[in-house]
Formats: sequence, C-alpha cells, structure tokens
Amino acid sequence: MRVTVDCPACGTEVPAGVFCGTCGAHLNPQPGDGPQWLRPRVFCAAPGEHVLRPAVASSLFPHLSQFSRTPFNLGLVLVVVAMAVAVQLRLPGALVTVAALGLPLLFVIYRHQSGVYRDIPRSSLAITVALGIAIGVSWVLLTGDLVIRETGAPFDAGIAGNRVLRDGLGVAEGGALLMMIPAVVVRLVRPGTRESLNGFVIGVLSALSFTAAATFTRLAPQFAAATVAKNRPVEWLLVEAGIRGVTIPLTAACAGGLLGAALWFRRPTGHAQLRRSLVNAALALFGIAVLGVYAIVGITDVAGLPQETMLAWHVAMVLVALLALRLGLQLALLHEEPGPIRGEPQLCLHCRNVVPEMAFCPACGAATHASSAKSRAERRAVVPEPGPLDAAIWPGYGVAAQAYTAGSLSRTTSTRVLSMWVVAILVVTAPLITLSASISEPAVVYNCPPDCGRPPSGTPVAALPRFTAADGAFSVSYPAPGSAYDITTTPDGVTARYTGGDGGTLKLWSQPAGGKSAREVAEAFLTVRYPDARTAYEVPNAMVGYQSGYGEVADIWPQDGDASYRHLRVVILVAVKHDLALIAGAIGPYREFGPKFGPGRPSGANLELAMDLDKYVNSFAWRGDPPR
Repeated sequence: MRVTVDCPACGTEVPAGVFCGTCGAHLNPQPGDGPQWLRPRVFCAAPGEHVLRPAVASSLFPHLSQFSRTPFNLGLVLVVVAMAVAVQLRLPGALVTVAALGLPLLFVIYRHQSGVYRDIPRSSLAITVALGIAIGVSWVLLTGDLVIRETGAPFDAGIAGNRVLRDGLGVAEGGALLMMIPAVVVRLVRPGTRESLNGFVIGVLSALSFTAAATFTRLAPQFAAATVAKNRPVEWLLVEAGIRGVTIPLTAACAGGLLGAALWFRRPTGHAQLRRSLVNAALALFGIAVLGVYAIVGITDVAGLPQETMLAWHVAMVLVALLALRLGLQLALLHEEPGPIRGEPQLCLHCRNVVPEMAFCPACGAATHASSAKSRAERRAVVPEPGPLDAAIWPGYGVAAQAYTAGSLSRTTSTRVLSMWVVAILVVTAPLITLSASISEPAVVYNCPPDCGRPPSGTPVAALPRFTAADGAFSVSYPAPGSAYDITTTPDGVTARYTGGDGGTLKLWSQPAGGKSAREVAEAFLTVRYPDARTAYEVPNAMVGYQSGYGEVADIWPQDGDASYRHLRVVILVAVKHDLALIAGAIGPYREFGPKFGPGRPSGANLELAMDLDKYVNSFAWRGDPPR
C-alpha cells in the first residue's frame, strides 16, 4: 500500500517522498532549499547539481543521465585537445575545422544517442540546419567587407561612437537575432510535440548551424593562406582557438537553447495562470540578458583590448549565458504543463529507483521531460521481482514496497562518442588540408633579371592639397579630393580612409613629443593602440619630412565576436623636431608583395597603402622649415 501526502506547494495528493511528483517542490522544505518556484539546489535535468553551477555538459546535454553524460564531458575535452594540437602544429585549416564543427558535431551525436531526434520531426531538424547555414553564410558575405574595411579606427583615440554602434553592437546583435530565425520558423510551421526541451534542441541546432557556417565562411581565407602558419604567434592561435572554438559556440548554444525552450514552453492552465505569467516574464528577462551578453562581447571586440583580456571577457560572458540558460531551463521544466500522469512504475533515469511515472521523480526531483520519449518507453518495462535472470534489480520508491527488475538501459559509451567525433572530424579535415596544400601559394622568389622592379615614382607632392595646423606648428600634404580616399581633418592632422583595393586607413598627424625620441613615441603609440602587435621589422634609415626618425612595420591578428579572420599590417614612421613628433601611419589587410603585386621591386611592406605612403611622409614640414 502506498503512502500519500498533500503537497504544501500545489495541494495535490501525491506519493510520499522527498519531492512532489506533480510540481517538483520539496514535500518537507528545509532551510536553504530556496523558493519552491525555482528549487535552486536541485537542477531538474541533473538532480545532483545546483541550478547556479555552470556545468556545460548538463546544460547542453540535458536529456542524458549522469552516467551517459561522462562521454560528452570527455568529448568537450577532446575538442579543446584537438584545437591545442592544431595550434601546436600551426595548422590553421585543422584549427578552423575543429573550431567550427567541434561543438556542433558533439551536439549532433548527443541528439542521436539520447534518442531525442525521434521526438522531433526530421523535416524540422533539416529545415533548422539548412536555414541556419544559409543565414550564417549570407550574414558573413553581407558584413564581411564592412568589418574588414573598418581597420583604421584604432588610429583614433578611444572608440568611435559609430564603430561601437555598427561593428560592436550592430554586427554582434544582428548575428544574435539572425541565428534565432530558423527556430522561430520551425516553431511557426512544424513545431511537433510541445515540450520545452524539444524546443531547446531546435534552438541549439539553429544557433550552432549559423555559427559554424559563419566561422567557416569568415575563416576560409586561412585555407588558402598557408598549410602551416609559421608566422602566426602560438599565443595568438591559442586565443583564436579559445574564442572561435569555445566561447562563441557556447554562447550561441546557450542563447539558442534558451529561446527554443521559451518558444516550445507549454503554458500551464487553470490555477497556474499567475505562475505562467511569472515564468514568461522570467524567460523574457533571461533572453534580454543574453542579448546584453552579445552587446558586451561586441563592444569588447572593437575596444582594442589585449588578446588575453578579450578572451577573459568572452569567458566571463559564457558563464553569464550558461547561468541564464540553466535558470531558464529550470523554470520551464518546473512550470510547463505536464503530460498525462500514468502513475505506473517506471525506472528513474537519474537515481535508478523504480518510482511512479509522474512529472517529477519523488526520490530525486528529476523532471520526466528531461529525457526522450524513447528513454521513457524503455524504463516502463519494469516488473516485480522475480524477473528474467539477465535483468537488473532496482529498489522501489513511492510504489509498492518491493524490488523490481528491468532490462538493461541503453547507455552511451565513451568509445562510441569519441570515435564518432574523431572519424567525422578527420573525414572533413583531411580533404580540406589537402585542398589548402594545393591552393596555397609558395613563397615569392625574385629573380633579377627580370624581376628587378622599377624606379620609385609617384605624384609630385606639390600637386596635392596641404593641411596646416591651426597654430602653424606643422603642415602636410594629403590625398586630393576625388581620389580613392574619404578625408577627415582634425586639429592634429588628417585621416584618409582608403576606399579602393584592399581598403585600410592612412593617417598623418602630430603630437607633443614630451622629451621622447622618435622610437619612444612610435613604441608608445603601438603599445596603446595595438598592444598585441608583433614587430615584423624596423624601417632602415627612416625619415619623416626629411628629418631622421624611426619606422616600424608590425603585424596584428585581431579577434572579434563575428569570427572574422584578419591579418593586418601596420606601418608607423615618426620624426621629432622642436619637441613635436610628426607621425605617418598606415594600416590595412596584409598582402604579400611579389612580381605580380606591389611596387615590383623586392619589399617586405606587404601593405597596399604602403605604396601610397611615400609621397606624404616627406611632405611633412615643421614651422620654420624652408619651402620645398
């Protein structure tokens, strides 16, 4: 005979136990259990975890038991190890493949192994993935040129407001909203069974498909650049791996999963109308929080922070997104309309007690919906002892006081998960690496003759307009109106954004030297504006305004949240006279000079704007200099 009690939270008569089988609340609340509407100490998809514990596996793979979750924990470790190996071997193609496909592939394996794919129409899954890929590729093609040409903003002091709105917030928030479209479309046309975790799966697939497609499209130039990235600093590759392969897909998965759970949330009826309103408000609040995460990440990406600081911000935002997802899933599972309550014995997926099949396990509090329909059907096959000799024996809890036998539950093994992931990655990576080796251009070799170049030539500086500082401290020529430049003047100089060819920015300006040498001024500028710049070489016999100075060419590989890949080159030339530093700088996409591109003669500048810089550098003049 079963003992029943009245639940203090919902008033329903339920089997005696630790938790109410109808609403999941504690039947005998203790101090520290927290509010029953949230039940923070017991996560519905992993009863042994606190809701505020940022565990990745139980958050992204909620349909699995703790026993089956271990292989996916190892899979997450394998993703990181594979990227570390690619970094160590300096194989950008392998790094791109693992970063783009590592987590999405692991989620696809989880979907299959958990059996949840049977709960969702296959056409819905296909629509989600296809739309996510199409929108991701289109978004990159639309914004790629926009982002790549905004390479000169770091020359300016601080962060330009229009760049924050356009590249920081516009690109980041636009991508965050677009990656939700496939889930919204599927919810409108083919929702299938309305359970919050089914929506979670659709939402995660939507976000990861978009992110993987965007990452592959933006990073595609790495396949053609070089099979082995000998010139890329290892620490920068590590930062790229952390952002591309870990933080970006995790943040996207959390955002997509939260939206999907909210869209598929089946509202309770009857006396639970107030509870429904509170849950809807909370889910909307968590959605706004995730959009705030993307806003912060976007602003961080355009702030010109050191790479390690940027990675730290990305990690912090992932933690916020994980907590928002867990809180959202907890509320959805606790408060959505339960399915039919059978009350017949069923083996609990988590505590392995035979309990009445209700919305929640009376023993551990796990939500029944935190498992696939296939798993629920398997676990109903329990009979009172004695049973088949090959069946396991489990204790009863909240049912007739006796032992029960059940067939062995299907269990995901580490060998199966890891081998499936490795094989899939190798199948994709091997042909891409082969393609990269076949299309990457070999190092340029000059043979003189005939590749001897041509004498330097350019437009006479006298034919160009001239900028003169308001106090007359210096003057300089700048590109003429109607040329391929957008000109902006400020009290300290001229900024010219190159609108042709590879794009980039040219800047000619002054600043007080403050007793510093030309070298010290240049190094201080690079430290402030480009803290992660790597010196490629010093310019020999550098001159500015026919005054001896210092010049440096440096490389940067900026990271940003839209997963773009840019190898930028910076040229900075400085000379000091009368304690006033005159500075000429150019920044733009790196492109190797050779017989077919560049000045024709051997040069290591490898920046299209460098070919146009000469005629402005020596047009500088300090006050009192003779006319030229």
